[in-house]
Amino acid sequence: MNQPIPVTGKAWQRQIREKHANEPDPQREEKLALAKSLKNATVREVDYQTAKALIEKYEWLGNMGTTDVSFGLYFGEHLAGVVCFGRTAGTKSAASVCGPEYAHMVKTLCRGACVWWAHPHSASFLISAACRLMSERGFHIFLSYSDGEAGEVGTVYQACGWTAVEPTKQGSSMFAWTGKKGKGFKDGKLRDERNIQHFVRSRRFKGQPIAAYKIKCTRREYRERMVKEGFWFFKATPKRRYVGFYGDKRLVRELRAALKWNEIPYPKRTVEGNTDGTTIDSVVRSHEFAPNLPKSEY
Repeated sequence: MNQPIPVTGKAWQRQIREKHANEPDPQREEKLALAKSLKNATVREVDYQTAKALIEKYEWLGNMGTTDVSFGLYFGEHLAGVVCFGRTAGTKSAASVCGPEYAHMVKTLCRGACVWWAHPHSASFLISAACRLMSERGFHIFLSYSDGEAGEVGTVYQACGWTAVEPTKQGSSMFAWTGKKGKGFKDGKLRDERNIQHFVRSRRFKGQPIAAYKIKCTRREYRERMVKEGFWFFKATPKRRYVGFYGDKRLVRELRAALKWNEIPYPKRTVEGNTDGTTIDSVVRSHEFAPNLPKSEY
């Protein structure tokens, strides 16, 4: 019988912070003392590897996605959080936010996490500061997602004053290895099924143009092999979306008025067992895999 994923009432990133809080740290007291006040905090750009180390340890998806620029929150010399910006998914997504004339201003906040000892308001402080720094580079419209699968409702974006808009129309197809951790896809991390495409074709084979590629098998065939091997595939729930605007007051007013997506009220966190009409999609769940998870939902 398949084991249910336990309901915890906490977002996954909070769970992982609480887990790491129990690890020994000789600088614990110094970090906690500095993090008592955001007056001790600074935000600056960090390199890819610095951001990656923290994201892989603390972030829900555990990878860098489309990241091309990252900012870190520091208390003294200690890194307390990172936020990463990258490309907007889809060829027309940027233009769909506020129209094609503003598409060049759009950037996706694709990853972010804070460590266990950070100030309680570190996330909103970091996001706001990083977006202001990005606005100096010509980016003024920021798109981010909150994942119900990770128990997220977007509280931090609400704290930053972002606009909640209609959720995505459908969730991504995801997969993860359910056996003993190993290398590659067998590291236990959740991945989008589109990652499989790198293994179903080979590029630059002899005698052909550089852009050409040869199909080894279809993605469906490769997926079927993975299911037989022990990978779990599932359809993620649609993601909530938020849009943030940064710049001078005139520009922010202009961009808000140009927003094409429908605004919705801020969603609130609910837990299974409530009698207020809570649906299963809003339940906060832990994603540490149970022993006998289904291999596929298809």
